[in-house]
Amino acid sequence: MSATTAPVLEQRERILGAALHLMADGGVHAMSMRSLATACGLNVATLYHYFPSKQALLTEVIAAQRYEELLADLPPVDPGLAPHPRLAATLEWIWASMGEHDDMWKLLLGESLRGDVHAMTSAAELSATFERALESWWLRLFADVAGDPRVNARVLRGLVYGFFIELMALPAPDRREHLARRAGEIAAVFTRP
Repeated sequence: MSATTAPVLEQRERILGAALHLMADGGVHAMSMRSLATACGLNVATLYHYFPSKQALLTEVIAAQRYEELLADLPPVDPGLAPHPRLAATLEWIWASMGEHDDMWKLLLGESLRGDVHAMTSAAELSATFERALESWWLRLFADVAGDPRVNARVLRGLVYGFFIELMALPAPDRREHLARRAGEIAAVFTRP
């Protein structure tokens, strides 16, 4: 990367970060390019230099997340644990990782509910990628647990999303506490002899 490219990339990343936060808080429709420019300390013309429209900005905000990279690796869970604590630890890690991206979840959910086709497509692609990752993790971490890995992955995906969304409004420490209990409950169902 050249010395002149670095500041341009840093500014672009700063714009994307601020846009994600503003879009997550009030929705894409409520965020103006002027409010984004103010949040970034830039003028509106500079924003349009990087992103020709609010829709192009939304597309880039979503694309910048790189979830495929996160989902490519195994969760950092001790494979020597018994199945129940191993699955509970995996679920807790998944939810902790999801919690680090609250703004993106709010954005994807909000814009999908508002009918934004790009957000709905991105959410569906993320969901399919997550299910494939769960299936791969199941094959590698839970071969000793009964059941079809594909079906288990699909059911787990729904449970992970459902409980996360249900508890999203809670403060992070309270959410973690509730999700830790849910992780133990889910693990008990899947690892029942």
